[in-house]
Amino acid sequence: MPTPKLIIFACLIVALPFSSCVKKRIYRAELTARTAAEAREKILVQEILERRKETAQLIKNTENLARDLGKQDAEIEDLKDQLANTTQSMGESASKLATEKSNLEKNLANTRQTLEQRNAVIQKVKSVQDKRKTILAELDTDLQRAFGGFSVSGVTTAIEGDAVTLTLPDAMLFEATSVNVSTKGRDLLQPLAEFLAARPALSVDLVAYTDNVLPPKEKSLKDTWDWSLTRATNIIRILIRDFNVNANQVTPIGKGEFYPITSNETPEGRQKNRRTVIVFKPVLPAVPMSE
Repeated sequence: MPTPKLIIFACLIVALPFSSCVKKRIYRAELTARTAAEAREKILVQEILERRKETAQLIKNTENLARDLGKQDAEIEDLKDQLANTTQSMGESASKLATEKSNLEKNLANTRQTLEQRNAVIQKVKSVQDKRKTILAELDTDLQRAFGGFSVSGVTTAIEGDAVTLTLPDAMLFEATSVNVSTKGRDLLQPLAEFLAARPALSVDLVAYTDNVLPPKEKSLKDTWDWSLTRATNIIRILIRDFNVNANQVTPIGKGEFYPITSNETPEGRQKNRRTVIVFKPVLPAVPMSE
């Protein structure tokens, strides 16, 4: 199935002959921007898959290390018992007992050394995981502070995996069931632009969701994929053109009607499903692999 971006691209190509206002250089610029956005999206998807794979492997390694620690504790207790039993029960010469005792003590020391090394690895992993949590928590706090004045209007933040999300409700951001950002919506985008400008290393996915009923006034929309991607793209255009946001920081994504948070059977439910989620992906330290 063609991606939403390819659909929009195809629609633009079809519309070119009917728009005498579009100049070739504008078309080439739009084409270049779309190509770059698609390339960034592929890279981001690949990075997300790799991070998920790394996280799954780390969780597995941590579980294995925890099991090994339990086994090592049991081995230490067994070695202690063997040492005590050998000293009590064997009737051999004192030199032989001393030799066996020395060997057992060496084994015990080696086991403890192995246990300490594995403990050190676990501590390193925990330390990095704590740093990642701190970075995400600080980013979430900063977002709440930046948008604190809008909290009564349904603007919310959340930490989800390795990202922090900012949800902007439809009623605040867009004209009613339209693709156009409202005046209030522009006011809402200003603190977002300032937040991104202060954090140039932060990458953002701007994900738009819709309900299942296309706006009757928007005759050019083919489906809710088209609707949602147009909304996301319009927001990013305003961020870039009006607020000078770096285009390399933001990527538009359209999810259409396919991820509802409530039923589309009522107007209230449809309005809740029409939402824009901004996914902030900070640079996080890599979790070290166990040796």
